[in-house]
Amino acid sequence: MKKAILLILVTFSFCSLTFGQDFSFDDLAKLRSFSYPKFETYVHDKGYILNHLEYNENCTVFRNGSNVISYCKFYDDGFSYHNHVAIKFETSDREEYEKIKKQVVASMDYYRTKLKRYTNQHYLEHIYVNDVMSVHMYDISYRNDDQPYYEIEIFSIYSGY
Repeated sequence: MKKAILLILVTFSFCSLTFGQDFSFDDLAKLRSFSYPKFETYVHDKGYILNHLEYNENCTVFRNGSNVISYCKFYDDGFSYHNHVAIKFETSDREEYEKIKKQVVASMDYYRTKLKRYTNQHYLEHIYVNDVMSVHMYDISYRNDDQPYYEIEIFSIYSGY
């Protein structure tokens, strides 16, 4: 009997790890307030592993399949003189991006949309704000690429656009 209960508990724990890997907008916004060790533990529990460091942007990048989440810390030497944390979530899954985008649209004010075109790339950037943060959402396409790429960045409202 004890072995059967243990087997059920072990099975349930693996199922929860497998199906609980997606982030909601609330999760991403909450991660902005985490210290780095707490952030690292949280994303490891979601199945993400350390991928690389981006020294120019002071970001630590974690990957789980085609999804990427980054913890970026920078010092704002402009008006507020504070350290800021930005969370960047990247995916190639349009459904996941649209799910998060709906949550952003429902909870924040629209600010503006920008379209940028380059030789090999173009992107549409949607910006939403509230009193605390700014969310930049990118639909990125490369030339002759049939699968666009999606990115969501969550900044402090005091950081530059």
